[in-house]
Amino acid sequence: MADLQAGGLSRASVMIDLGRYRDAASLLAELLATDPDNARGWCLLSRAHLGSGQAAEALTAAHRAGALNPADDWPGRLASTALLELGRPAEAVIAALEARTLAPHFWRPHVCLAQAASADGQHELAAEAAAAALAIAPHEADVHVAAGKAALGRGDLAQARIRQQAALAIEPANGGALNELGRISLRSRDAAGAAAHFLSAARVSPDSAAFSRNSELALDRVAGRLRAAVILLVIAAICLVLMALAGRVWIGVALPLPLPGLALAAWAFAQIRRLPPAGRRHLRLLLLLSRRSRPARQRPAACHGHGHGT
Repeated sequence: MADLQAGGLSRASVMIDLGRYRDAASLLAELLATDPDNARGWCLLSRAHLGSGQAAEALTAAHRAGALNPADDWPGRLASTALLELGRPAEAVIAALEARTLAPHFWRPHVCLAQAASADGQHELAAEAAAAALAIAPHEADVHVAAGKAALGRGDLAQARIRQQAALAIEPANGGALNELGRISLRSRDAAGAAAHFLSAARVSPDSAAFSRNSELALDRVAGRLRAAVILLVIAAICLVLMALAGRVWIGVALPLPLPGLALAAWAFAQIRRLPPAGRRHLRLLLLLSRRSRPARQRPAACHGHGHGT
Protein backbone atom coordinates (compact mmCIF):
# COMPACT_ATOMS: atom_id res chain seq x y z
CA MET A 1 0.00 0.00 0.00
CA ALA A 2 2.83 2.37 0.91
CA ASP A 3 4.63 1.61 -2.36
CA LEU A 4 1.43 2.18 -4.30
CA GLN A 5 0.89 5.51 -2.53
CA ALA A 6 4.47 6.63 -3.16
CA GLY A 7 4.18 5.70 -6.82
CA GLY A 8 0.98 7.71 -7.12
CA LEU A 9 2.57 10.75 -5.53
CA SER A 10 5.53 10.47 -7.91
CA ARG A 11 3.16 10.32 -10.90
CA ALA A 12 1.30 13.37 -9.61
CA SER A 13 4.58 15.25 -9.21
CA VAL A 14 5.55 14.49 -12.80
CA MET A 15 2.10 15.66 -13.98
CA ILE A 16 2.62 18.96 -12.17
CA ASP A 17 6.05 19.41 -13.75
CA LEU A 18 4.43 18.81 -17.15
CA GLY A 19 1.71 21.39 -16.47
CA ARG A 20 -1.09 18.81 -16.17
CA TYR A 21 -2.38 20.45 -13.02
CA ARG A 22 -6.00 19.32 -13.11
CA ASP A 23 -5.04 15.70 -13.84
CA ALA A 24 -2.61 15.84 -10.94
CA ALA A 25 -5.26 17.30 -8.65
CA SER A 26 -7.71 14.52 -9.55
CA LEU A 27 -5.11 11.82 -8.87
CA LEU A 28 -4.05 13.43 -5.60
CA ALA A 29 -7.66 13.72 -4.44
CA GLU A 30 -8.03 9.97 -4.92
CA LEU A 31 -4.78 9.24 -3.07
CA LEU A 32 -5.59 11.56 -0.18
CA ALA A 33 -9.03 10.03 0.18
CA THR A 34 -7.31 6.81 1.25
CA ASP A 35 -4.40 8.47 3.07
CA PRO A 36 -5.59 11.85 4.42
CA ASP A 37 -2.60 12.26 6.73
CA ASN A 38 -0.01 12.37 3.94
CA ALA A 39 1.59 15.81 4.23
CA ARG A 40 3.52 15.48 0.96
CA GLY A 41 0.30 14.66 -0.86
CA TRP A 42 -1.34 17.83 0.45
CA CYS A 43 1.70 19.88 -0.60
CA LEU A 44 1.51 18.44 -4.10
CA LEU A 45 -2.22 19.13 -4.21
CA SER A 46 -1.52 22.73 -3.20
CA ARG A 47 0.99 23.02 -6.07
CA ALA A 48 -1.52 21.55 -8.50
CA HIS A 49 -4.17 24.05 -7.41
CA LEU A 50 -1.69 26.91 -7.76
CA GLY A 51 -0.87 25.80 -11.27
CA SER A 52 -4.53 25.78 -12.28
CA GLY A 53 -5.21 29.19 -10.70
CA GLN A 54 -7.19 27.92 -7.71
CA ALA A 55 -5.42 29.90 -4.99
CA ALA A 56 -8.06 29.46 -2.30
CA GLU A 57 -7.97 25.67 -2.66
CA ALA A 58 -4.17 25.80 -2.71
CA LEU A 59 -4.14 27.71 0.56
CA THR A 60 -6.46 25.18 2.20
CA ALA A 61 -4.27 22.29 1.08
CA ALA A 62 -1.11 24.07 2.29
CA HIS A 63 -2.64 24.66 5.72
CA ARG A 64 -3.61 20.99 5.92
CA ALA A 65 -0.03 19.98 5.08
CA GLY A 66 1.37 22.40 7.66
CA ALA A 67 -0.88 20.99 10.37
CA LEU A 68 0.31 17.47 9.55
CA ASN A 69 4.02 18.38 9.39
CA PRO A 70 4.68 21.63 11.27
CA ALA A 71 8.47 21.18 11.05
CA ASP A 72 8.48 21.37 7.23
CA ASP A 73 8.97 24.69 5.45
CA TRP A 74 7.24 23.61 2.21
CA PRO A 75 3.64 24.18 3.41
CA GLY A 76 4.53 27.70 4.52
CA ARG A 77 6.05 28.52 1.13
CA LEU A 78 2.98 27.18 -0.61
CA ALA A 79 0.71 29.18 1.68
CA SER A 80 2.72 32.35 1.03
CA THR A 81 2.42 31.87 -2.74
CA ALA A 82 -1.31 31.23 -2.49
CA LEU A 83 -1.79 34.33 -0.34
CA LEU A 84 0.03 36.42 -2.94
CA GLU A 85 -2.33 35.05 -5.58
CA LEU A 86 -5.26 36.03 -3.38
CA GLY A 87 -3.97 39.60 -3.03
CA ARG A 88 -3.00 39.25 0.64
CA PRO A 89 0.72 40.15 0.62
CA ALA A 90 1.01 41.06 4.31
CA GLU A 91 -0.17 37.56 5.27
CA ALA A 92 2.11 36.11 2.61
CA VAL A 93 5.08 37.78 4.33
CA ILE A 94 4.12 36.19 7.65
CA ALA A 95 3.86 32.73 6.08
CA ALA A 96 7.21 33.18 4.33
CA LEU A 97 8.88 34.34 7.55
CA GLU A 98 7.63 31.20 9.29
CA ALA A 99 8.96 29.05 6.46
CA ARG A 100 12.34 30.77 6.63
CA THR A 101 12.51 30.18 10.38
CA LEU A 102 12.06 26.46 9.73
CA ALA A 103 14.71 26.32 6.98
CA PRO A 104 17.10 29.27 7.25
CA HIS A 105 19.84 27.55 5.22
CA PHE A 106 17.63 26.66 2.24
CA TRP A 107 17.33 29.19 -0.59
CA ARG A 108 13.65 28.76 -1.44
CA PRO A 109 12.22 30.30 1.77
CA HIS A 110 14.40 33.36 1.27
CA VAL A 111 13.15 33.74 -2.31
CA CYS A 112 9.60 33.27 -1.08
CA LEU A 113 10.09 36.01 1.50
CA ALA A 114 11.70 38.35 -1.05
CA GLN A 115 8.72 37.95 -3.38
CA ALA A 116 6.14 38.46 -0.64
CA ALA A 117 7.97 41.45 0.86
CA SER A 118 8.32 43.07 -2.58
CA ALA A 119 4.60 42.66 -3.19
CA ASP A 120 3.85 44.17 0.24
CA GLY A 121 6.13 47.16 -0.32
CA GLN A 122 8.61 46.05 2.36
CA HIS A 123 11.61 46.75 0.17
CA GLU A 124 14.31 46.55 2.84
CA LEU A 125 13.08 43.12 3.95
CA ALA A 126 12.89 42.02 0.30
CA ALA A 127 16.48 43.14 -0.30
CA GLU A 128 17.71 41.35 2.83
CA ALA A 129 15.96 38.12 1.87
CA ALA A 130 17.21 38.31 -1.72
CA ALA A 131 20.78 38.88 -0.53
CA ALA A 132 20.51 35.82 1.74
CA ALA A 133 19.21 33.71 -1.15
CA LEU A 134 22.08 34.88 -3.37
CA ALA A 135 24.61 33.96 -0.69
CA ILE A 136 23.17 30.45 -0.41
CA ALA A 137 22.44 29.63 -4.07
CA PRO A 138 24.02 32.03 -6.59
CA HIS A 139 23.73 29.27 -9.22
CA GLU A 140 19.92 29.30 -9.16
CA ALA A 141 18.26 31.46 -11.83
CA ASP A 142 15.15 32.05 -9.73
CA VAL A 143 17.29 33.54 -6.96
CA HIS A 144 18.54 36.20 -9.36
CA VAL A 145 14.98 36.83 -10.58
CA ALA A 146 13.84 37.47 -7.00
CA ALA A 147 16.84 39.71 -6.34
CA GLY A 148 16.04 41.67 -9.49
CA LYS A 149 12.45 42.15 -8.39
CA ALA A 150 13.64 43.44 -5.03
CA ALA A 151 15.99 45.89 -6.77
CA LEU A 152 13.21 47.09 -9.06
CA GLY A 153 11.00 47.66 -6.03
CA ARG A 154 13.70 49.96 -4.63
CA GLY A 155 13.87 51.79 -7.95
CA ASP A 156 17.37 50.52 -8.77
CA LEU A 157 16.79 49.76 -12.46
CA ALA A 158 20.47 49.13 -13.22
CA GLN A 159 20.83 46.46 -10.53
CA ALA A 160 17.45 44.97 -11.45
CA ARG A 161 18.62 44.57 -15.05
CA ILE A 162 21.94 43.01 -13.96
CA ARG A 163 20.14 40.42 -11.83
CA GLN A 164 17.72 39.42 -14.60
CA GLN A 165 20.55 39.15 -17.12
CA ALA A 166 22.39 36.93 -14.63
CA ALA A 167 19.29 34.73 -14.39
CA LEU A 168 19.18 34.41 -18.19
CA ALA A 169 22.88 33.54 -18.29
CA ILE A 170 22.05 30.55 -16.06
CA GLU A 171 18.72 29.70 -17.71
CA PRO A 172 18.20 31.39 -21.11
CA ALA A 173 14.55 30.33 -21.30
CA ASN A 174 13.54 31.73 -17.91
CA GLY A 175 10.22 33.42 -18.60
CA GLY A 176 10.21 35.21 -15.28
CA ALA A 177 13.52 36.95 -16.01
CA LEU A 178 12.37 37.94 -19.51
CA ASN A 179 9.14 39.32 -18.08
CA GLU A 180 11.03 41.31 -15.47
CA LEU A 181 13.28 42.80 -18.15
CA GLY A 182 10.09 43.92 -19.86
CA ARG A 183 8.92 45.59 -16.66
CA ILE A 184 12.29 47.32 -16.33
CA SER A 185 12.03 48.58 -19.92
CA LEU A 186 8.52 49.91 -19.24
CA ARG A 187 9.85 51.75 -16.19
CA SER A 188 12.52 53.21 -18.50
CA ARG A 189 9.79 54.31 -20.95
CA ASP A 190 11.08 51.89 -23.60
CA ALA A 191 7.78 50.41 -24.78
CA ALA A 192 9.24 48.62 -27.80
CA GLY A 193 12.00 47.01 -25.73
CA ALA A 194 9.42 45.98 -23.14
CA ALA A 195 7.23 44.41 -25.82
CA ALA A 196 10.16 42.44 -27.19
CA HIS A 197 10.95 41.02 -23.73
CA PHE A 198 7.31 40.25 -22.93
CA LEU A 199 6.86 38.50 -26.27
CA SER A 200 9.96 36.39 -25.56
CA ALA A 201 8.58 35.51 -22.13
CA ALA A 202 5.25 34.49 -23.66
CA ARG A 203 7.05 32.37 -26.26
CA VAL A 204 9.01 30.36 -23.66
CA SER A 205 6.01 30.18 -21.28
CA PRO A 206 2.95 29.94 -23.56
CA ASP A 207 0.70 28.94 -20.66
CA SER A 208 1.25 32.28 -18.90
CA ALA A 209 -1.62 34.67 -19.50
CA ALA A 210 0.29 37.37 -17.60
CA PHE A 211 3.15 37.43 -20.10
CA SER A 212 0.76 37.67 -23.05
CA ARG A 213 -1.20 40.49 -21.43
CA ASN A 214 1.99 42.38 -20.63
CA SER A 215 2.98 42.10 -24.30
CA GLU A 216 -0.33 43.72 -25.24
CA LEU A 217 0.23 46.48 -22.69
CA ALA A 218 3.62 47.43 -24.13
CA LEU A 219 2.42 47.18 -27.73
CA ASP A 220 -0.60 49.28 -26.86
CA ARG A 221 1.68 52.07 -25.67
CA VAL A 222 3.45 52.08 -29.03
CA ALA A 223 0.07 51.99 -30.78
CA GLY A 224 -1.07 54.93 -28.67
CA ARG A 225 1.84 57.02 -29.90
CA LEU A 226 0.99 56.09 -33.49
CA ARG A 227 -2.65 57.10 -33.00
CA ALA A 228 -1.56 60.40 -31.44
CA ALA A 229 0.77 61.06 -34.38
CA VAL A 230 -2.04 60.43 -36.87
CA ILE A 231 -4.40 62.72 -34.96
CA LEU A 232 -1.83 65.53 -34.84
CA LEU A 233 -1.12 65.18 -38.56
CA VAL A 234 -4.85 65.26 -39.38
CA ILE A 235 -5.34 68.35 -37.23
CA ALA A 236 -2.39 70.03 -38.94
CA ALA A 237 -3.83 69.15 -42.38
CA ILE A 238 -7.25 70.53 -41.45
CA CYS A 239 -5.68 73.74 -40.20
CA LEU A 240 -3.73 74.13 -43.44
CA VAL A 241 -6.86 73.54 -45.53
CA LEU A 242 -8.88 76.05 -43.51
CA MET A 243 -6.12 78.65 -43.75
CA ALA A 244 -5.86 78.07 -47.51
CA LEU A 245 -9.62 78.49 -47.91
CA ALA A 246 -9.44 81.69 -45.93
CA GLY A 247 -6.54 82.91 -48.05
CA ARG A 248 -4.29 83.22 -45.01
CA VAL A 249 -1.57 80.63 -45.55
CA TRP A 250 1.68 82.15 -44.38
CA ILE A 251 4.75 79.99 -44.81
CA GLY A 252 6.16 80.95 -41.42
CA VAL A 253 2.96 79.76 -39.71
CA ALA A 254 2.09 76.79 -41.93
CA LEU A 255 5.41 74.97 -41.97
CA PRO A 256 5.66 74.23 -38.20
CA LEU A 257 2.08 72.87 -37.97
CA PRO A 258 2.80 69.22 -38.94
CA LEU A 259 6.12 69.02 -37.07
CA PRO A 260 4.83 67.58 -33.73
CA GLY A 261 2.91 64.86 -35.52
CA LEU A 262 5.85 64.06 -37.79
CA ALA A 263 8.25 63.87 -34.84
CA LEU A 264 5.89 61.57 -32.94
CA ALA A 265 5.37 59.40 -36.01
CA ALA A 266 9.13 59.13 -36.57
CA TRP A 267 9.61 58.01 -32.95
CA ALA A 268 6.79 55.45 -33.18
CA PHE A 269 8.01 53.94 -36.44
CA ALA A 270 11.53 53.69 -35.03
CA GLN A 271 10.05 51.72 -32.13
CA ILE A 272 8.13 49.45 -34.52
CA ARG A 273 11.34 48.54 -36.34
CA ARG A 274 12.72 47.19 -33.05
CA LEU A 275 9.82 44.76 -32.62
CA PRO A 276 10.04 41.11 -33.68
CA PRO A 277 7.66 40.04 -36.50
CA ALA A 278 5.13 38.64 -34.02
CA GLY A 279 5.07 41.98 -32.23
CA ARG A 280 4.43 43.89 -35.45
CA ARG A 281 1.53 41.60 -36.35
CA HIS A 282 0.04 42.04 -32.90
CA LEU A 283 0.52 45.80 -33.12
CA ARG A 284 -1.49 45.91 -36.34
CA LEU A 285 -4.34 44.11 -34.60
CA LEU A 286 -4.25 46.56 -31.71
CA LEU A 287 -4.39 49.50 -34.12
CA LEU A 288 -7.36 47.98 -35.92
CA LEU A 289 -9.24 47.08 -32.74
CA SER A 290 -8.23 50.15 -30.67
CA ARG A 291 -7.96 47.79 -27.73
CA ARG A 292 -6.59 48.85 -24.36
CA SER A 293 -4.67 46.42 -22.19
CA ARG A 294 -4.05 46.37 -18.47
CA PRO A 295 -0.86 45.04 -16.92
CA ALA A 296 -1.01 41.59 -15.42
CA ARG A 297 0.81 40.41 -12.32
CA GLN A 298 3.42 37.72 -12.72
CA ARG A 299 2.79 34.66 -10.63
CA PRO A 300 5.49 33.89 -8.07
CA ALA A 301 6.99 30.62 -9.27
CA ALA A 302 10.25 29.90 -7.54
CA CYS A 303 9.54 29.50 -3.85
CA HIS A 304 6.83 26.83 -3.81
CA GLY A 305 8.56 24.10 -5.83
CA HIS A 306 9.79 20.74 -4.65
CA GLY A 307 12.38 20.45 -1.97
CA HIS A 308 12.61 20.76 1.77
CA GLY A 309 14.99 22.79 3.81
CA THR A 310 15.05 20.38 6.71
